[in-house]
This record gives sequence, structure tokens and C-alpha cells, in this order.
Amino acid sequence: MDKKKELKIELITPERVLLDSTITFATVPSGSGPIGVLPGHAPLLGTLFGGVLMVRDVSGKEFNVFVRRGFFMISHSGIKIVTQAAEIDDQIDLNRATAAKDRANKILASNDAAMDMKRAREALTRAETRIKIGQAIGKSH
Repeated sequence: MDKKKELKIELITPERVLLDSTITFATVPSGSGPIGVLPGHAPLLGTLFGGVLMVRDVSGKEFNVFVRRGFFMISHSGIKIVTQAAEIDDQIDLNRATAAKDRANKILASNDAAMDMKRAREALTRAETRIKIGQAIGKSH
């Protein structure tokens, strides 16, 4: 690995290590907004905001990963991300994401005081993001 042009990324969920690769660039969705990370980035620790993690591998191929909330650490050796859940773009099940969107919309439309509307809005946002990422991969292949 050319330390000046590449860095390591590790993406860890409670179930598994989803990504353990050498890359050239990533955009991390932080609580303060997206952070572009190139080799040599200053060390930083922060909160991961649910959304799209964009990664460019050493061949120049870009791909997106849906990530939920979590934490990230940028160090001289690379990026470590710990998140509740993550899905690489080509692994997103669009039918499952659409069903989740429909369920969230149904809850929000019900105005049922017994339902957790904040949680439903968060579920809707997650589903819409997963759908957007999943549909984009279909257009690029």
C-alpha cells in the first residue's frame, strides 16, 4: 500500500466486518456534514450520521454504502467505522426497502397517537436512502 495515495477502511457492524479494504477516497456522512477523506487526513473522531458512505477503491471504482448511525475514527492508518447496520449498494434488497418505506408511510398517515412518529420518520428516511442507493447501482451496471 502506497501510504501517500491509499488508506485502509474498515466498516464494522454488530454482525460482521462488512468492509476491510484499501481505498483512495471516502466521503463519510458525519453529524457535522459530509467529510471527504484522502490519505494523510488529520486524525478525527466523530459521530456517523445515517446516510450514504461513498468509497473509491484503488482501481478508481466508486460505490456507495448505506450506513446507520454510529461512530468513525480517522487516523494516519485509515478510517474505522462502527455502525448499527450497513449495506453495500449491490447488496440492497429493493423489495425489502420498498416494503419498509410503505410501512413507515402507513404509520405516518395513521396519526395514531400510540405509534412512535419519530421512529417512523427515521424508518422512512432510511428506506428512501436505501432505495436511492439501490436504484443508482442498477443504472450504473
